[in-house]
Amino acid sequence: MRDGHRREHAASRDGGSISFPDRCAGALADIGIYGAVSLRDLAEAHFGGHPYTTRRAVNAWVRDGIVRETTATGPAGNPFKVLSLTRAGVIQARGLAAERGMDPGQRILFTPVRPSEAAHDTAIYRACGREQRRLLEQGATVRRIRLDTELKSTIARASEAARLKDGKRAADAERHRIARELGLPVDTEGHVLYPDAQIEYADAEGRTGRVNVEAVSGNYREPAIRAKAAAGFALHAAGPTAARRLRSLGLGSGNEGSWLKGPTDRDPAAVEL
Repeated sequence: MRDGHRREHAASRDGGSISFPDRCAGALADIGIYGAVSLRDLAEAHFGGHPYTTRRAVNAWVRDGIVRETTATGPAGNPFKVLSLTRAGVIQARGLAAERGMDPGQRILFTPVRPSEAAHDTAIYRACGREQRRLLEQGATVRRIRLDTELKSTIARASEAARLKDGKRAADAERHRIARELGLPVDTEGHVLYPDAQIEYADAEGRTGRVNVEAVSGNYREPAIRAKAAAGFALHAAGPTAARRLRSLGLGSGNEGSWLKGPTDRDPAAVEL
């Protein structure tokens, strides 16, 4: 695509005068933070939903060896494109995340895409995006994103260290202590409830807070959904089946996001650009 395409100019007008390099920087940082992001979700979040501008950025990343593009299957059986970082891309994304004000402890790792889990993994980015927009509207600033793997490993390391030193009771106490520090609920049986992701933010007055986000898939059972809702998790549907289930339970937004909505759905061949 040549520079200056009319769709590219249109994208530059969306959301103010954000330059193409700045859009690319934010998009690349997001891929690193979440590990796997669908091409279309990235287009909607950073490029005004415009496929030409998005494709220009992605082609450059792939050509430079910092992003890998793969194909996965969505909840309705449709193929879609997934973007992830290469090892070289991780180094670049870490610098970009820091430049954009993310916490120095923000984790960005090389994470191979798992085709069988790609639909759910990419839905986490979509769900967190909705929560981040809500926070921004309230004047908050997002400082850090923790995925469930980071939360689990943090608690597991602390618990195991306590177990080796003082035994099982000490390990349980340490697990619950760290969970409280991270804003994670513990159920009546002593189990820590983990969200798919946790957003850490500072509000307009500088006070810190957290939002635990769950991308509910179609295979979630009702007791699990209700438990996450009771724990105060922000529930978002990862596909049409999950959306119907949330609506039937009176929980969450029931918003399927880009699986069912958006201008590119006019062409069935362009479900994910």
